[in-house]
Amino acid sequence: MNKNGLIRVGIADDYPVVLRGVEAILSQYSDMELLFSEEDIAQLLARLSHSSVDVLLCDYSFDKDPLADGLELLRRIRRIAPDVKVIFLSAHAVPHIISGALDLGAAGFIGKSKDDFVSLPHAIRSVYEGKIYLPPSLSALMLGQMFTHQADRIGLNMLSERELTVVQMICQGMPITSVAQRLHRSPKTISNQKVAAMKKLGVSNDVELCQAFRDLNG
Repeated sequence: MNKNGLIRVGIADDYPVVLRGVEAILSQYSDMELLFSEEDIAQLLARLSHSSVDVLLCDYSFDKDPLADGLELLRRIRRIAPDVKVIFLSAHAVPHIISGALDLGAAGFIGKSKDDFVSLPHAIRSVYEGKIYLPPSLSALMLGQMFTHQADRIGLNMLSERELTVVQMICQGMPITSVAQRLHRSPKTISNQKVAAMKKLGVSNDVELCQAFRDLNG
């Protein structure tokens, strides 16, 4: 909080409509000061190195940078600004992503729907006070996983035997062409099975796929 008693907030998302929406919401609250809105990771990290932000609202997945894994981004943010409270924005949060981010030090998760954005001021105040914030829908999801037998393997059980084999080989570092040769299938078939597995696990790139596989197979 700055000398004026305001919670200093930063926003990072590669969709301008999201930035403008969050800006409009925060402008209504007198206890918050918006320090910056950035559309890419490089600009975000540069801002963090020169700005004293209390709470950062940050997209978990930047479409303009498909290699940007949310967990790796969180590591980079914490190296530059270790005290900032990070709330991830994500329209497709699933339990293993949420738990991985919270374990690494994220302060919360919130969706991108209109109903979720209504909760932004409460989320910002909560994490600023040192609490973890999850909206009711995500809290219920996490509790359901926690109290379900073998919950840590639900995601992998959703995969077919062939999809699981493909994921295992990809996470061992094998390219699709090599997997296809090893399994005597076409690269297109392997690619389709990989995409199907990614959809079932709620991930959007190879980094997230391998992270999910390690978490769920642990």
